[in-house]
Amino acid sequence: MFGIPNILVDYGGNDGRMAISFPVRLGRRLSDLREKHGLSQTQLADMAGIGRAHLSQIENGAVAARIDTLYALAQALDLKLEELFKGF
Repeated sequence: MFGIPNILVDYGGNDGRMAISFPVRLGRRLSDLREKHGLSQTQLADMAGIGRAHLSQIENGAVAARIDTLYALAQALDLKLEELFKGF
């Protein structure tokens, strides 16, 4: 299966913060971008040609999205693919 590996991000030290997986971080970013564009999950999913439930799983970090899915989501948000990863 192709997709983004489930890499954990360590924020360093033993300060009590948990490591957050890449799919979770990306899902949060997608959710923020979707909300900034004033779109519901259903609207964005329809625009990207994926199911709403699948988008929900991506936003929740339950699944690692395939690159073609990420490309479709970026296009639907009128972004370049690399803009999805801004701030990582």
